[in-house]
Amino acid sequence: MRSFRLRLDITALELASGHDGLLRGAPEPVLLVAAYLLFPPDPGAPAPAGLTPPRPLGRTLVRFSAPQGRFPAVLTLRGPLSFKARARARDDGRILLLVLAVEEDTGKEVERLYAHLADAKHLRLWDLDAPVPAPSTLAELIAAPYLQGHAAPVRVGVLDDGGDLRDTCRGDDFVGASAALVSTARHEDALRFHVVSADGRNDWTAVTAVSVD
Repeated sequence: MRSFRLRLDITALELASGHDGLLRGAPEPVLLVAAYLLFPPDPGAPAPAGLTPPRPLGRTLVRFSAPQGRFPAVLTLRGPLSFKARARARDDGRILLLVLAVEEDTGKEVERLYAHLADAKHLRLWDLDAPVPAPSTLAELIAAPYLQGHAAPVRVGVLDDGGDLRDTCRGDDFVGASAALVSTARHEDALRFHVVSADGRNDWTAVTAVSVD
């Protein structure tokens, strides 16, 4: 076991396109970011019995001002927003970084999703590029093939309490989600979390810098 410190800096949001589905104007982008420590399965124990529940490392919410003018556009913050966490893990542990993107109208779904990110039991994820969706618990993602060995985050579908967020969000528009597995070993990386709404009208990329020491 070793102690580690995680830092995720959110520096910008790139909008290739954007649309406010309710008001038909510029979107009001919100990013919900969460990190979870995933544990390797116990040797010899059958799955899922051998899986340890993920440990939430924290969450944050970032609101960007509505873009002005034409797309593409880049939205920046006055300074990088830093998400920090400390924990202990084995060398084969992994950190799951999850970014949900929402176009905010009423704020009710943003509030609900932010609350649910505090507990991994609400969520199931799957690879959006898979021909057949196969939602997995967050604990199972430590062995998910589509997250292994990827240098970049992967677009994912999200079930929240059994409902697909593309169908269940009301009052706010769910744009998409992206996830990455990173090592607990010391490293630095620049990660771009890309999301696209189901109708293609919102195409966003969160620009981040990740470090573990």
